[in-house]
Amino acid sequence: MISALILLVALGIAEPSVLAEQSDDHPWQVVHDDQGHLHLVSLDPYAANLFDQPAPKFDPEYDTRFYLYTPSNPETPHQMWNNYESSVIYSAFNASYPTRFVIHGWGGDINSAINRQIRTELFNVGKFNVIFVDWSAGYDAFYPNSRRLVYPVGIATSNLIDFLVRVKYLRRQDVAVIGHSLGAHAAGNVGKGQAGRIPVIVGLDPALPFFAMDSVDRIKATDAEYVEVIHTNGGVLGFMEPIGNADFYPNWGRIQPGCGVDIDGGCAHGRAVELFVESISSRVGLVGRQCSGFQDIRNGICTETGFSSSMGGELTNRGSRLHGIFYLATANGRPFVNEC
Repeated sequence: MISALILLVALGIAEPSVLAEQSDDHPWQVVHDDQGHLHLVSLDPYAANLFDQPAPKFDPEYDTRFYLYTPSNPETPHQMWNNYESSVIYSAFNASYPTRFVIHGWGGDINSAINRQIRTELFNVGKFNVIFVDWSAGYDAFYPNSRRLVYPVGIATSNLIDFLVRVKYLRRQDVAVIGHSLGAHAAGNVGKGQAGRIPVIVGLDPALPFFAMDSVDRIKATDAEYVEVIHTNGGVLGFMEPIGNADFYPNWGRIQPGCGVDIDGGCAHGRAVELFVESISSRVGLVGRQCSGFQDIRNGICTETGFSSSMGGELTNRGSRLHGIFYLATANGRPFVNEC
């Protein structure tokens, strides 16, 4: 009964209140996907039996699409395929450039803002291979089915890294992976597929619904040499607990200034992307102050250690062995920090 109702809600046939009446003991949240569409999802990571719905057929090696942008094709992507040498050999991929993988969240695709915004900022500061990971072929408005794809998408991306190492002499030490929401967990699984050999993974408000601290396929500090997590909607759409080497909590990591009421958290959840985008070319950086521990964040009072570090950026913290909990305040919108 519940699974039928949630499908009706996702399709817009029933109101969320109908399901709430049917299951008072189960936590639900009406949320936006990457395209701004509303859906009803569960916040209970152990309730998979409530969501047994047929998943769309998804072949991760074929349906995970990889779009390459370089300085010679900054707007028109070249599609690459795992194990198809011609799609790679005759591309503009340049092994002398750093390579950045970008992974969208639930409901996203090649047209997602995270693709355009991050690659634009990267090309403003240097020459890169930017590979956008589009897993929209597996999108399901029934969120749990999409949630299940973070591991196969991550492994398919890891396999492309191995392929580029063999065919185009990609150097793993030049790779960083950035992902938002479900894409942050997919980024973590790229690292798992690489046995933690990637230098940097950045998780932008990793998705909370249907994940728990003991979820084996969530982003973790061991997924890369350095894992940075930016929390902007903790406890609602994103993880609140620290799960990286360094965890940054802008404005205490729950709600964000300038987002208004933001009942479903969609504005705050997306703020992690906006902050990261600004950090890439910021002259002064988005600087966080290290707090004594995570309880400081819960209490809303940072007991400072005297150490500070920039958040995000173009590999600002690579090789620094940075770790800990960091707090920073931002403005309501761009610029989020005063560049003067």
